[in-house]
Amino acid sequence: MYTFRTSPPATYLPPTTEEMREVANGVGLKSFSRDLVSDLCNIAAGGSVNSPSFYREIVRERVEETLPAPNRFGEWIYPVRGKNGIKYFESSNDKQMIVTAHTEEAMRYHQNVCDFLQVVDLSRFPGGSPLKQAMSLLKLLSKQQGGQGGGEGGEPLPIFTDNDRPEGTAEALHETIDTVDSLSAEEQDILDPEGKNHSVEDSTQSDGQRSGHSGLNRLAVAEDLVEGSDKRVMLDISRTLDDFTKLQARRQVRMEQDPTGEEVRQRPMRSLNELSRVAKSALALRQQSSGYFLYQAVTGQIPVRERVTRMERKQAIFILVDGSGSMRGRKHWKATGVVMNRLKAVLTDDAVVWVSVFDTQLGKVQRAGTPDEARNLIREFAAGNFSGGGTDIATSVKAAHAFIQKEIESGAALYRPEVVVLTDEDSSVSGVAKPDIPGTRVHGFAMEVSNPSLVAFARSTGGVGKDKM
Repeated sequence: MYTFRTSPPATYLPPTTEEMREVANGVGLKSFSRDLVSDLCNIAAGGSVNSPSFYREIVRERVEETLPAPNRFGEWIYPVRGKNGIKYFESSNDKQMIVTAHTEEAMRYHQNVCDFLQVVDLSRFPGGSPLKQAMSLLKLLSKQQGGQGGGEGGEPLPIFTDNDRPEGTAEALHETIDTVDSLSAEEQDILDPEGKNHSVEDSTQSDGQRSGHSGLNRLAVAEDLVEGSDKRVMLDISRTLDDFTKLQARRQVRMEQDPTGEEVRQRPMRSLNELSRVAKSALALRQQSSGYFLYQAVTGQIPVRERVTRMERKQAIFILVDGSGSMRGRKHWKATGVVMNRLKAVLTDDAVVWVSVFDTQLGKVQRAGTPDEARNLIREFAAGNFSGGGTDIATSVKAAHAFIQKEIESGAALYRPEVVVLTDEDSSVSGVAKPDIPGTRVHGFAMEVSNPSLVAFARSTGGVGKDKM
């Protein structure tokens, strides 16, 4: 038995080190805490968390056994916590005081771990057994600051050393798994454009866990979406934009009268000249009551059949991304989240999207009109590095508007053109006004800066304007 923090049920045999190693290798975990794995498995099997008094003496004995030799002045360094909980260090030659101080610090750590164990729900993590679920949990924990284990002993883990609320660590892990399980098909496609995580079946999952996301490797996706990760920033921005009604993209479907059309529809009669197209069941009413029949015909209550052709138009969306070097790092992933949000409309067949990284003029224009093109575009954009020069939003907005109009004039089935501006520039956009881009709506997003002129311009066109994003 590796742990004293928890006790397993009487009939439960905790996993051996060899079993732990095998499962850890399976999830790609290079190091792990045997004690914490045993704790998790004990609790999952129905065991209990021990009280501090149960193991205090054990902790003290370990402190005494591992206490290093004093320095050349015959003193030891020991931790002290101030009233605000901040830890600092002092020195003393009183060995018993030193042992007591280190024991209290170790007890603080173990109690933090126990607080974590009492909140975490191992059943929510990928894996067909408690051991596999425990390793999945530790793999996600290792992605957080201070959650990495140092070898098979692996403790103490820094994430529990100075943690005022270890329950929050468990809640963050739960939230990551919940986020994975809430992903739509479109979000899965955009976050994993190569299909690595949802085309390979996850061997750590039970059949019940796979039922909601067929073939989705929940652990691999969760690793990408831990709090603070690049893809999590990207997803959070995309979901934030989902809340804006004005950003909802939709395809237009119209039925146009066509004598040679392949579809037939019924519509209200428009004039008495269409009596020949009335259904026979309606003509029977004419025989019974010609006056009532005439009243229904004049008021459009009698349907007629006509052939039609279905006409569909997709929304035209042009995304302008500021190419200045300052748009790297976190700003880049926020911009990628906006691109992700717009590309979801391509996956649902509601829009065609163009993306151009601009400076003083438009850069290369990339198009996504099919799911494959959307996946390729997000892959290239996410991996891109911005290194442009100046930023001319006004000129680029006009150019994007002209680009869309040319596409429409050439016969493309497009409507409701929109231009989305992503920048960290705080300068004015006074060089463009609504009359310069007739029929086009602009959405403006300033990344982590204030740009009131861009926000005001976007709103003047009927679009969404948001700064300090």
